[in-house]
Amino acid sequence: RILIMFGSLRTPIGLVFIGISDRGVCDVTFGETDEERYLTRLSKRAPDVHRDRDAVVRALKEFEAYFAGQLTQFTVPVDLRSVSDFTALVLRATKEIPFGRLQSYGEIAQRIGTPTASRAVGGALSRNHVPIIVPCHRVIAHGGRLGGFTGGLAIKRALLRIEGHTTL
Repeated sequence: RILIMFGSLRTPIGLVFIGISDRGVCDVTFGETDEERYLTRLSKRAPDVHRDRDAVVRALKEFEAYFAGQLTQFTVPVDLRSVSDFTALVLRATKEIPFGRLQSYGEIAQRIGTPTASRAVGGALSRNHVPIIVPCHRVIAHGGRLGGFTGGLAIKRALLRIEGHTTL
C-alpha cells in the first residue's frame, strides 16, 4: 500500500505541489491551483494521500533554493516506480543534465543507447512526474528549437531563464 504525503509552495511559476512516498519525491505538479483537484488526481496513483508539510520539508526547501537561484542540483531522492523501465531510463539520463546546460531529445536517445528513439524520448519526458528535479525543461529539439513541455512553453522558458538561458 503506497502512502503519499504532500505539501505546496508559492514560486515564480505559481503554486507547486510536491508529493513524496517512502522512496522519495514521486510527484511535482505546477499549473494546478486547487488542492482538492490535486488530491483527487494523486489519489488515482496511490490509495493513501495526506497533506503533511513536515514530510516534504526537505524537498520544499530545495525548491525554494532553486527558485531563489541558490541551488543547481537537487539532492532529494526520487521515486520512479510508477513509470515503465524505458521512461525510468530516460528520466535518469535527463536527471544528469547539468544546471544551465541543454541537450536535445536525440542526444538523450544516444546516451541511453537508442539513437533513433528521439520521439520515444519525448514521449517518456511527457510522462515525467517529477519535473524540475528531473529537468526535462533542459531538453530541446534538434537545431536549438525549444520543443515541447507538459507545463507549457511559458513555464519552460521561465525555468530556463532561472538557469541563465535568455535567448530561447
